Amino acid sequence: MSVFSDTSRPATILIGVCGGIAAYKTVEVVSQLRKAGHDVHVLMTASACRFVTPLTFAAVSGNRVLTESFPEATGASSDALYPHLYPATQADVFVLMPATANMMSCVAEGAGHEIVSMSALSLPASCHRVFCPAMNVEMWQQQVVQDNAARMAERGWVQIGPDEGILACGMEGEGRMAEPATILEQLSTYLAARDALAGKRVLILSGPTHEYLDPVRYIGNASSGRMGRALAEVAADRGAQVQFITGPVDQSVLPRRSGISVQRVVSAESMLAAATDAFTEADIVIFAAAVADYRPKTQLPEKGAKQSGDWALELTATPDIAATLAAKRRAGQRLIGFALQTGDGVAEAQGKLSAKHLDGIILNHPEAMGSEAGTYTFIRKDGAPEPWGLLSKPACAAKLWDQIASTKGGEP
Repeated sequence: MSVFSDTSRPATILIGVCGGIAAYKTVEVVSQLRKAGHDVHVLMTASACRFVTPLTFAAVSGNRVLTESFPEATGASSDALYPHLYPATQADVFVLMPATANMMSCVAEGAGHEIVSMSALSLPASCHRVFCPAMNVEMWQQQVVQDNAARMAERGWVQIGPDEGILACGMEGEGRMAEPATILEQLSTYLAARDALAGKRVLILSGPTHEYLDPVRYIGNASSGRMGRALAEVAADRGAQVQFITGPVDQSVLPRRSGISVQRVVSAESMLAAATDAFTEADIVIFAAAVADYRPKTQLPEKGAKQSGDWALELTATPDIAATLAAKRRAGQRLIGFALQTGDGVAEAQGKLSAKHLDGIILNHPEAMGSEAGTYTFIRKDGAPEPWGLLSKPACAAKLWDQIASTKGGEP
């Protein structure tokens, strides 16, 4: 009997098979995914073909198996001419199993040597990436292999396994590929979550604010808006209608998905005004913007000329957007904030969580500003802090939405 739930929406799933004895376990995973109604495509390295034949995977997947980056073209279609792009660029899920030490090194480095690693480089940003390590225990314990696993996790790859036990080489220890039932269960959880936000209205505040002293100078910060973009895109991928309000950021980091409405603002006051209009209808609100705490008390109509000596600048507080909106929350709304702190920061984040009347808050640190990753801790209103460790921003976003989806009808 299949452990895989067949209630999730059909997905395009790519399975990258590498050269390890555990490749035989992959046959069962492919078979069950197809039985659940998913469109499953198998990619194989040359080494993988020495363990399980492509014919076996073609039979259980119902699709041709790709083993070469440049096979002899059987037609003029894009699928035939560019096998490393199609179906990779249309994939909902990519699973690397068994993930060998060599393939992990390629993926961690961003190298494309053959059909599997080249396809991994062609995946869309929305694709859910999974790797299932399998190798000798001594290989798995090498620091370089552990470093590569960590780098993959930072880039949003989800690791399943390895397990401990007797290995094919005769040694015993950690290195066995996770069992098919375990892999299928985790994939089932993810695929079901794709529709977890269907019908939900999500409001996300993102980016910095600029508080102008004159037409040229302003008070601001180094927020890039990447965290907000990740939150919006993952929410849209899971079926939400997203209202995205952002401070000044580069055009390249704005979210690009159907279902996302983008509104650009500049100052804290303009962000509050825009958010107030959208707040009432929102089911879930994420306060991810790095709002400036102060603005110049007086804004000059012309650029102030430089003068000799010091210049005393009088500041006044900007509105606390999260606290202001939380005071107007309706029953059933869920509000999540972000707190950037130096040092340990847990006590300060917990204080903000309470003062702003939020359901949860994510603690991060200055190194996350302007970068692709950060170290995060999730804190509930009632409960011990949950360290999430170093994650890419898309991985952090996915983890937060997983947290929200797992607590329907209650607090995160």
